[in-house]
Amino acid sequence: MPTPQSAILDRNMGTHQWYLHLSRVDGSDLAHIKSVLRSYRQACSQRGIKTVIGFGPSLLRDLTGDIPDDFQPFETVAATDGSGREAKGTQEEVLLWLHSADKGEVWKTQWDARLGLKGHMKVARETMTFIYGNSLDLSGFIDGTGNPEPARDVEVAIVPDGQPGAGGSHILAQRWVHDLEAFQRLPLAAQEAVFGRTKPDSTRLEVQVPTSHLSHVELRNGKTADATKEKRDEISRRSTPYAFHDGTVGLYFLAFCKKQAAFRERLQGMYGLDGQARDQLVDLSNPASGSFYFAPSEETLEAMLR
Repeated sequence: MPTPQSAILDRNMGTHQWYLHLSRVDGSDLAHIKSVLRSYRQACSQRGIKTVIGFGPSLLRDLTGDIPDDFQPFETVAATDGSGREAKGTQEEVLLWLHSADKGEVWKTQWDARLGLKGHMKVARETMTFIYGNSLDLSGFIDGTGNPEPARDVEVAIVPDGQPGAGGSHILAQRWVHDLEAFQRLPLAAQEAVFGRTKPDSTRLEVQVPTSHLSHVELRNGKTADATKEKRDEISRRSTPYAFHDGTVGLYFLAFCKKQAAFRERLQGMYGLDGQARDQLVDLSNPASGSFYFAPSEETLEAMLR
């Protein structure tokens, strides 16, 4: 089987995370872009920085014929109940996710890459995140509890051998903006009902209200979140919080899966597009950005960037 990009399967995330989203500009040179990304990979390796390179549908098509099945751009998902809540689509062409214990090395590596790409690719967005406590969201709840066991990440996150894009992984990247003050005004029991888990230790609540987050994202062979049924279409999350100088706070949601449809199904359920009650979480946090990418295998990536 082709080799997945190693940082996809590495649960040991560096303290300092950087997400860089870029797209081509008029007059860009594909050969130059490939050269810069080659140099970027070498720099990460030399500096001990963990990285994943993801490509949007348009650029991936221009670089390789090994396109995974059902790879679509991110389209805005809007609730139809008049609430105005939506998961905003902001599809770009490249995602560079890099992290390390050394913030200076992370900064220098991404800076060199963006300078090298200047005039060929434009930075659309960037977000710096960090590890908070024992993998906590800023709400105080543990993030990533629903992840599969690490030994199952290949089964969950990596396109199987024999399929288009084998060894690669679909990525969902979103920057969620929290109304943290509103959330903290809720009594503890109400906070736990929003997530569907206890706050101190992330124990799954036996009774899930229809609006809980867990009841929308825990897919089962049967009714969503029915604990008597087997899980299906799992995803592997690597989310981290951020805090901007203007007081904006939230969670940068990053997740990997062997098929993109698993992400779309969750988003449609959260915004009530599948007949479910809308996820109460989106009244307290909502994405300011959203993109789908594909992280090709090491072998495909090497061939793409020659």
